[in-house]
Amino acid sequence: MQNKGDFFFRYRGQIPLFVLFIIIPLTLTSSICLFSQKSAFWMHVFSYLIIVSGLLMRIHVVGYKAPHTSGRNRHEQVAESLNVKGLYSTTQHPLYMGNFLIWLGISLQVNRLVFVLGIISFSLFFLYTIIRVEEQFLHSKFGEVYKNWKDNTPAWWMNPFLFQKSENSFHGIRVLATEYPTWVSVFAGFVLVGILNFVLGERSHFQITFIVVNVILALLIGFLGRWFKYVLLPNRFKHLS
Repeated sequence: MQNKGDFFFRYRGQIPLFVLFIIIPLTLTSSICLFSQKSAFWMHVFSYLIIVSGLLMRIHVVGYKAPHTSGRNRHEQVAESLNVKGLYSTTQHPLYMGNFLIWLGISLQVNRLVFVLGIISFSLFFLYTIIRVEEQFLHSKFGEVYKNWKDNTPAWWMNPFLFQKSENSFHGIRVLATEYPTWVSVFAGFVLVGILNFVLGERSHFQITFIVVNVILALLIGFLGRWFKYVLLPNRFKHLS
């Protein structure tokens, strides 16, 4: 579990891409729809609400987190302090919950049961593996402090009544410098949705426009994000990460 979790943690941005190579062919061979055409509009509205909820969760966590915690570090776990306030007072893994909501919302826009179930199944297994390793790391570093927080905070759901305001100030610069890959991934997900829906039969000018617009937005946000982080404020960002 330790080795598997470390591997998934290090390559958590790339592994989902390989899983899609399995899920997509299964989706293309399936004709079982998730919802009827009559309810398609409201299902899309619902999916966008889920996606926005996930994005807002990530923005809140990244904006209020203590420096050198809950980051995009790839090679090892990093935690100079333990986050227990803000959304971390309502659930143990708000960043991962935000990711799950984003993946779920995007998958709902492909009206195929196989695709949605595949994304949900992989997401739960993927996140469970990473979380188990992260828990071992935090327990070994923070001991009883971590155990007490863990015992009193939901792991797989959110309890808003437990919310405690963060002691840290909100850093919008940190959000802009670190969250742009998430926003790029969302628009890339919309591109995939558009392509799949086009192949599955929704061959309209709207789908083509939808694909082109999201490609442009993904490239634009990726370029602006990297320029902002690595050109505009490279030195200032170091102490905020």
